[in-house]
Order: sequence, then C-alpha cells, then structure tokens
Amino acid sequence: MSSPPSLDERRPGVAVFAASLLAMGAATVGALVAGGGNPVLALLPVALIALLWGMAMAPLRWSASILVLLVLSLEVSSDASGLWHTPLAVLGDILHDNLERSAKIPGMILSGLDGLALYLLGVSIYRRAKGSTLDMKGFVPAPTVIIAFLLLFVGGVLYADALGIARGGSVAFWKLRHLVQIPLLFLVFQASFRGPSDYSLVGRLVILAASLKALLAIYVQHVVAPELTGGEMLYATNHGDSILFCLAAFILVANVAEREDRRSTLNAAIFLPLILAGLGENARRTAWVMLAMALVAAYAMGRPRPWKRALTRVALVAIPLLLLYVAIGWDHSSSVFAPVRILRSLADSQLDSSTRWRDVENWNIAMSIREHPLLGLGLGHEYTEFVRGDDISAIFADFKGWPHNSVLGLLLFAGPIGFTAIWSLFGCVVFLALRSYRMARSPDDRTTAMTCVATVIVSSVFAFGDTGAHHMQYRVLIALALAVSGKLAVVTGAWPAARSRRHGPARRSEQRRVNPAVAGQGQSPVT
Repeated sequence: MSSPPSLDERRPGVAVFAASLLAMGAATVGALVAGGGNPVLALLPVALIALLWGMAMAPLRWSASILVLLVLSLEVSSDASGLWHTPLAVLGDILHDNLERSAKIPGMILSGLDGLALYLLGVSIYRRAKGSTLDMKGFVPAPTVIIAFLLLFVGGVLYADALGIARGGSVAFWKLRHLVQIPLLFLVFQASFRGPSDYSLVGRLVILAASLKALLAIYVQHVVAPELTGGEMLYATNHGDSILFCLAAFILVANVAEREDRRSTLNAAIFLPLILAGLGENARRTAWVMLAMALVAAYAMGRPRPWKRALTRVALVAIPLLLLYVAIGWDHSSSVFAPVRILRSLADSQLDSSTRWRDVENWNIAMSIREHPLLGLGLGHEYTEFVRGDDISAIFADFKGWPHNSVLGLLLFAGPIGFTAIWSLFGCVVFLALRSYRMARSPDDRTTAMTCVATVIVSSVFAFGDTGAHHMQYRVLIALALAVSGKLAVVTGAWPAARSRRHGPARRSEQRRVNPAVAGQGQSPVT
C-alpha cells in the first residue's frame, strides 16, 4: 500500500508559484502602462482573476446579476459629452468597447462583456456536462419558438453582412458584434436566471442601476456642469440610459397597478421621483415619448379595474381640454406651455435643428431604399445623401453606415427579407408576453409580462429615434426580455416547453397542473 503524499509533494512547486507571480506582475505593469498610469487598471489583472474564479464557483444567477448591474450602471468615458467622468469609467469602457481600444490588446475585436458572457456560457455548458444541480432548482427551459426566432434573427444578420461583402464591402465587425451580442446574452441569461424565482432579482437590478445612473445624472448637471460650462450639459450620461430609466419607471408603476399594496406603493414613492429626475436631467426628449407609449400600451392590455374605468372617464373628459391647451401653447414661449414646446420640437423640423436633421436623414434612407428595394444594400455600406444635412462625422464617423434611425437603416441594409427575419424576434417576445399576461394567475407574472412588452416598445421607439443596438442598454435589456418572456410563457402555459426526446411534448393539461406550482416561487419585481 502506497503512503500518502507528503505536504511538500502536495504543495505547488516553487517554479509554478514564481511563474504565476511573474505573470501577474507583468500583467499588472502592462495594464498600468496601457492605461496611461490609471491606478484602477493596475488592479485589473488581480480583479479579473478573482472575478473569473468567483464566476466559476458561484451560482450563475449571481454572476449574471453582477454583470448586468455593472454594464447598466457603470458610465463610459464618452458620457456627459466626454467632458467629465469618474475613474470607474475605464471599467465601463472595457465592458462596452472592444478590447483593442479600451484595454490596448492588439487585434481583440470583442468587448469585455463579450468575453465574460462567453466565459459564463462555458461555465454553464461545463456544469451541464458534469450533471451539476447548482443552477437547476426551479429552472424553466426556454420554449422552442424562441430558439427558432433567434436562429432566424442570426440568419438575417448574417445575410445582411454577406450581402454587404458581395457588394464589394468588408466584414462589418463592430455592427455584427452589436447585433449578434443579443442572442449571445440571451443564451447567458436563459442559463443563469432560472424562472419565476428570479423575476424579482431582475427587476431589482434594473431599478438599482437606474437609480445609480439617476444620481450620477443629477450630480453631473448640478455640480459638475456649472464648474465646467457655467450652465448645463447637453446630456448627463448617454442616450442608452433613456431605455434604462423608462423601464425602471415602468416596473414601479406596473407593480403598483397590478399588486395594489402598500409595499409596492412605498417603493414607487421612493424610487420613481429619483428615476424620473434622472430622466429629466439627461435631457432626452425621446425618452418621454418612450415612457408614455409603454404606459399607454400597458393601460390597454391591463385587466379591467374600477380605477381604470374611472381614469378612462376622466381621460375622455380631459382630451378636449388637452387639445385646447396644445393649440393655445403651440406658439407661446411661456413656461406654462413647456410640455407643448417639447411636443412641438419633436414634430416641427422648422423649430428644432435636431428634428430637421433627422427628417433629412429619414428622407435619404427612404430614397436609398428605393435604389435597393428587394435585396437591400448590405452591412458595411452607407446610405446616399440625396439631400445633404449637417456633417456629424466628428462625433459619429459612421453615421451614414449606422443611421440614427436604425429601424429604417436596418431595412435598407438587410432588405425586406433580412429585416423581417431580424425584427420578427421582437414580435415573438410581444406575442408570448401578451399570451402569458392573459393566462397568468399572479400579479408578479402579470407585471413581468407587461415589462417584457414595454421593453420591446421602448427599445423600438428608441431604435427609430436613435442608433438602437449601438447602445449597450438596448442589447442587454432586449436579451433579458427574450429570456424572461420565454420562461414566463412556459410557466403560465402560454406556450409549451422544449420537446422532450423521450416523452415528446407535454400535453397542455399537464403543463397547467405544473405551472401554478412553479409560478408560486415568484416574488414581486420590487420587494
């Protein structure tokens, strides 16, 4: 019988320890030099190793939650017009931008978020292969319909890029990365967030991130801006935060409407003013339109309630008064009619230069679509300037290759076939969420279903008015809505789960017997 190994034999050798120490030191020095002496980057190698180790050991939902919170709450160096940022912006740049620019790694076209998402996906696959049950308690699989539409989405994106190459262009790497990141993040969130038991966690993450960004926006406009500009900045953070603010505010309002209890009302009273203040300080007109459209849609899809009938009667009486208010204030500059001026600036291109520029862009894209009505132009190309607008290449060099109206832009580059393949994924989310709302038995599930619909509405309005998937918030929140809507459809019986190889698809009656028990694990999105 062999003797057990001695302490010296079990201990790593001196050479291994020295090599690890040398590698860590070299990585620290390299990070410090690449970051221009930024002390935050000096800690990056140690923090990265600790992060990867923690992600390998912790439940996936914890790792995914931290990742979502960091991505949504950290600023980037271009925020606040690029005039000011905190030292943490370097971490935001690493997560958002490709590592060749943010971390000075040659040839690395992936972002920090891409790398961490792929790592989490690898951890998930490894655990499944080993039969680990760490992430399986209460886990709800995705319905096959989501996977089918996801493949259709990827096919449409690849078609648009292949078409661009065929027309003499090159591979549009950063555009592909932004679009394909949506299905990648869906796979991570699908594996990480188990089902109803994690709905409250996802809601809290969105509200916490929006609250942190709102505090930052208020600080920038009231403390930083007066020192730097003597007034206000054009925007306090970035336009992508409009989606974050709108969804956080929507969750709070929908939770009150569905639950009608003291806790949800108290949460809304605490967080809603802060988030709306952040939305206002960020000074984005489209954000108010996004929030209004989401609330109107929720009002239309919501269940009949006594307060809803009373509100409808009040609205019917108030509509003529509101129209009169708009008509009187249309040409007035008084502060009493400030909301009317915002509304007019969105519609009247003669009053607002930004609106005029967007009208010119929409016209140019529409005329370019007429040149390529069937197949599309392909990613990597630019629309034709039939009418020359202001040159904004100094702040966004590829504005003709990725237009601010990214809905019309996608229709131009992908053509009707590719556009339909890509955009149908969002229609699938709305379809599943609406069915889930009608079949849901708990206010938590109804609030979650409403939020999924609101995510698509808010993101679509944002994509029509700005660069859409160019912003990280768009990609992360759409991927969350995809994962949550699919699981919710299975839980409520709105759509069957993935087909079982051994037993075939579960019968609807069997699903409905199981689903209430699963749904009972959920909590309020805000508790």
